[in-house]
Amino acid sequence: MGRKAKHHYIPKCYLKGFTNEGENSSQFWAVPTNNNSPFTTSPNDSCAERDYYSVDHTNSLIIEDFYAEQIEPKIIKAIRHIESHACLPPKEEMRHLILLLATLYIRVPSHRKTLEIPLKRTKEIVASMSQEINVSNKDEFEYSKTDLVTSELRLIDTVQECLSNKYYQLHIIEDDELNVVTSDNPFILSHPKGGSGFDFGLNTSNIEICVPITSKAILIATNEEMKEGSFVASKELIGLTNTKLILSTRRFFYSKTEEILLVDDDISVYKHNISTHKSNHLNRVNAVGI
Repeated sequence: MGRKAKHHYIPKCYLKGFTNEGENSSQFWAVPTNNNSPFTTSPNDSCAERDYYSVDHTNSLIIEDFYAEQIEPKIIKAIRHIESHACLPPKEEMRHLILLLATLYIRVPSHRKTLEIPLKRTKEIVASMSQEINVSNKDEFEYSKTDLVTSELRLIDTVQECLSNKYYQLHIIEDDELNVVTSDNPFILSHPKGGSGFDFGLNTSNIEICVPITSKAILIATNEEMKEGSFVASKELIGLTNTKLILSTRRFFYSKTEEILLVDDDISVYKHNISTHKSNHLNRVNAVGI
């Protein structure tokens, strides 16, 4: 059997919750952000890159195996609880849900790029300086993918600690015809001042975290106290979550159905068909892939 070269940065056990049959080989719609035509695919072939976790080690797949054997069995417990009981896990099992959130936050390519930017810039500055002066420790500013993967691993506990101090709501979609989508970047961190040069993070006041857990469950988290528990998801929340997910997508978003709910600039809900691009009113949101 050949070496495992295709590594999932979004776990298959998570992605299958957005298909109709709930299996790794089940189909869902993949909608590209470059406006190419949507197509059907499966969790097996989604959110994966060649050698994404390969590192300089006698066992180059040690990180891929760690996620598959140590992390994913725990997050499956959180997903199954929500699928079976339509509520947040009990307090003693919330750690599994928080681990899922940390996984979706840390493992995606956009976060790895964030980690790499300062390292790359420092390396460029040192290289420029070395053209004029002798930088004796120039090699110390080199870095590799192994360094980035190691940094991701070290951040898992820190991110889990940040997430354990939040207030959580789970919103369940009861209408059989309605679903929330997911994407290759499904951890949505937002702030009212976002998009205007305002920097914020997990511990910033007034941030909101929004993550689809399955096609029928949306998780909301805040730093400020709010009523926790499970609620019925409104059409406005479903449409807003779908719209946010599409806007934050890196390459693809995924849907179990062709028709999805979105919101326009006035937060008015409308239905949109991802195959025909037809909506039920003219005020369509300006989003990629639509």
